[in-house]
Amino acid sequence: MKNLRTIILSAMVAGVLIVPGTSARADAKDEKNHHHFRKHDHDGKWKGHHERHDKNYRRDVHHDNRGHHNKPEIRQDFKDVRNARNEVKQDRKELRGDYQELRKDRRNGASREEIRADVKEIRNDRRELQQDQNTLQSARRELKADLRKR
Repeated sequence: MKNLRTIILSAMVAGVLIVPGTSARADAKDEKNHHHFRKHDHDGKWKGHHERHDKNYRRDVHHDNRGHHNKPEIRQDFKDVRNARNEVKQDRKELRGDYQELRKDRRNGASREEIRADVKEIRNDRRELQQDQNTLQSARRELKADLRKR
């Protein structure tokens, strides 16, 4: 009796798993008609893909600005921009740390002299950050000018 119950139960589970799959298989096309997703118009061309078939002799302006990395002046300008970015990033990190230190000192009840020193350090860091941002801006302007005149 126990074997009969097991057989019937396993047959029911198998049937439950197989029946939904058969309806999905019924919708599938046979092997010769598997290209139904290609929608052809009456000329045999794909709809919406005419750009692929047309010959386009226009200049590709996105790739016209290539080949300037070999010039030493422009390479140096790229280095200047990269260095200025790193300086700005480092200054922001330092300023963020100083703000955290000030908050921590205020929370812990530090002396007025220590809080003043923290505020003065933040002021100096902000001034240094502003100078480095100006340096970055000028380096970018110089690079842009050199790329234009090439």
